[in-house]
This record gives sequence, C-alpha cells and structure tokens, in this order.
Amino acid sequence: MPPRHISAAIAESGGWLAFDRYMELALYHPEEGYYGAGRARFGEGGDFDTAPETSALFGRALAGQCAEVLAACPDGEIVELGPGSGRLAEVVLGELKKAGKLPRRYLLVEPAPGLRVVQQELLGGTHPDLVERLEWVDRLTHERIRGMIIANEVLDALPCKCFRRAQGSWLERGVSPGGDEGLRWEDRRADPALEQALNDLQAELPLTLPDGYCSEIRLNLDEFMGELAQSLEAGLVLLADYGLPRHELYLAERSEGTLGCHSGQHWHDDPFRRPGREDITAWVDFTAVARAAEAAGLTTVGYTSQAQFLLAANILELAGSPPSAEDAAALRRLMLPGGMGEAFRFLGLVTEGIGAPSGFGGRDLSASLDPARVPDLAAEAAGA
Repeated sequence: MPPRHISAAIAESGGWLAFDRYMELALYHPEEGYYGAGRARFGEGGDFDTAPETSALFGRALAGQCAEVLAACPDGEIVELGPGSGRLAEVVLGELKKAGKLPRRYLLVEPAPGLRVVQQELLGGTHPDLVERLEWVDRLTHERIRGMIIANEVLDALPCKCFRRAQGSWLERGVSPGGDEGLRWEDRRADPALEQALNDLQAELPLTLPDGYCSEIRLNLDEFMGELAQSLEAGLVLLADYGLPRHELYLAERSEGTLGCHSGQHWHDDPFRRPGREDITAWVDFTAVARAAEAAGLTTVGYTSQAQFLLAANILELAGSPPSAEDAAALRRLMLPGGMGEAFRFLGLVTEGIGAPSGFGGRDLSASLDPARVPDLAAEAAGA
C-alpha cells in the first residue's frame, strides 16, 4: 500500500498523478519521503555507493579544484548541494585545512532534518575547530556566493517527466491506483508544454523514436540552473552525475528509459515497489543542463568523464606509487569504464572572468553536448 500522502495526492488529482509529482512526493516529502525524512543510506551497508563514500581520494582530488577556484575568488566560499552523509565535506575541509586554504564558509544545502543531523554529527566530530565555518540552509534562493558550488549526484534525483511514444503521438506517463491497493502506470495525452519539449527533442535526434519508446525528460532544469546562476556572483558550478549528451542518451536500444531505484545495494526498475523507502533516479541529459545554465548566464568550461577529470585533478599522485591495496581497489572503481569512470560525467560552469580548473585539462568532451556537431565529430573520428 502506498503512503497516505501519495494516495491522497492521486485522489486529489482525479485518480491520476504525473510521474514527476509522484517522484517529488516519494523522495522529498518532509515526513514520508526517502530524502525528506532522512531515510537515505549511503556507502557500504547502505542503499547505494557514491564516489565520496568509495574513497577519500575522490574528496582529496576535488579539494584541489576547490583551492584553485578559491584562489580566483579571495575570501570565497564552498557550497555543497545534497551533502548526503557529509563525507565529501569532511574530506574537502580536511585537505584545505592542511593546505592552509580554507574557505570563509562551507555552506551545506540540505532541507532534510534527518540528514542534517547525520552531517552535523560527522563534521562536528571530525572538524570541531571548523564548526563556525559551517552553515546549513534549505536552499540557495537568498544566497550570493563567491567561490564554488558542488553538486555530486544531485541532478539524477531531480523529478522527471516520463513519456511514451504511441501511434506518432506523445503520451505522458503517470501513476494511478492499481490492484491489491498498489500503484500502476497510466499514460495520458501529453499537455502542450511537454509535447513541445518532446517535439524539440525529436528534431535534434539522429533517429525517429519508435512507437513504444519510453524515457524521461526534465522540464525543471531552467528553474534549477537559474537559481544556481543567480546565487553565484563569481566562481564555478561543478556538477557530477551519471548521464550523457542528448544524442547518446536517447538511443533506440534504450527504449525502456533509464529510470531506476536503489535499495540495499540493489537496483530495480519498479518505482512503485516501496515509495518513500528507496531512491528513484534517472540519467541526466547533459545537453539540456548546459543549455539551461548558459541561458541563465553561465559559461560551459568543461565536460568530461569522471576518469578523465580525476586523472587531470592528480588523483594518481594523491594515491601514491604504489598505492595501497585499498586505494588501488578504490581507483579501479572510480576510474575504470566498468565502474564509475565512464558512466559519471563532470560539467563545469563559470561566471565571467573565471577560468576552468585543472580537472578539465584532459580530454574535453564539450563539443559532444551540441547535437548539431555530432556529424562533424564522427567525421573527425573517422579521419583520425
């Protein structure tokens, strides 16, 4: 049986709820949501691993990038969206403290009271001398930042619209009551805004999406990136998540979309199994993210895989030669294509006058974010 707040929302909507609203309620309801109620569990023994939980090497590499940005923004700050367990903040602050390059303030954007407690206990225990530099807020709306905004695995949890192609038309996928007091998919004709967005998407793709094709699209990126751009007076937004450029994300073979759930280190594709008790995510369209950011006034300075970013950020030097057995295992998970190395991508966005940090000094894939350049890139690859 679904939680009462979801059942009530479906009833109030006439028996059908758009999936993005369902996802919002399942993840962010303050009392019954997976994140909102602080039920998310990170790392070993939790629901899923993140790069900061995998190894301190990840946080140490990012700390170097923070130091570069802070050098360009004297007396600057660091903002972390969705800080999770607080592990990334713990490692970044430790590294910057050792280097004598601490930010004036480390701002943690965390609306969930339960997760705030976890973060405060961790950081208060490991960095009691830095407590005065730490500050928690629900959102960034009224903040003006000079420095760096970090969002690691945040975009994938933004509520998304689900759609299906049927007989040449676009259908929006939603949630209705199902048998045995459960929930089920129900598709309805897409409204004009979603229909236009999907027509625009189709016009950019090198293939016509066939009947039966299902996937996801986020129409909330303009608002999200607009808030970040408005908050950033000077500095860098660093986004890290699993996803692809538009023309690589919407492929014929990915006809069931990328929506998935994480619970107890297991993945499944039924978002109605345990609403409010497990994570719900979908891959990120980085083309859409970059466009929303640029429309808000930011500039893309780099887009690359996690492996390439961490290499350029000197993670191998940080691990030492030879690395310990533990660090060697962590490097394989963070860097290899079969692990996080290729699935996760880094996108850098800056204000005027700020350059790219060294993490984007390796293989830059920014050109792949523009579907119009795909034929040119293919020709360049064939010529090489």
